[in-house]
Amino acid sequence: MSGTDNREIRSSVFADLFGDDEVDGKRNFLSLYNAIHGTSLVYEETRIERKTIPQSVYKTFRNDVSMLIDGRLIVFVEHQSTLNENMPLRFLEYFVHILYGMVPARARYKRSLVKIPSPEFYVFYNGSETSPSEDELRLSDAFLVPQEEPFCELRVRFENISGKEGGSVKGKLPIRENCGILREYC
Repeated sequence: MSGTDNREIRSSVFADLFGDDEVDGKRNFLSLYNAIHGTSLVYEETRIERKTIPQSVYKTFRNDVSMLIDGRLIVFVEHQSTLNENMPLRFLEYFVHILYGMVPARARYKRSLVKIPSPEFYVFYNGSETSPSEDELRLSDAFLVPQEEPFCELRVRFENISGKEGGSVKGKLPIRENCGILREYC
């Protein structure tokens, strides 16, 4: 099996565990959400809606997992087994496409402000390359002309969930340790 095939399988398993299944995926995602935010939301009391990118005949975009939690937050999560500094650009694309599916075209041209959920972006890295245990990737790092205070910014929280940093296994990782299904996945 090639490295690309293996990456696709791991990404697919991640998406299945945390999003594709109607009930278990949402329960697992809520567990991950609670681990990220240090909360203890309960599945039966929390409105969770899977958000997918509307597909068209000529374009197919697919991110791993996006959820709307209690109508107030979209969380975009990607599993990566290879390091990719272009994730902020990809997340920007995902976010815009999901908004197109959520906000009616006519509403975008009204005078009154259209409210949208606050996005959060996460990459969970589970590969063998040397990487920090956590980092922040910024869209502005890709700008041809750097700006001291970027007019447009998108930040992605990078978490190394493999437990390996610089080739050595580190101590307990909070997100992995606080989310049983993620720990099992790793």
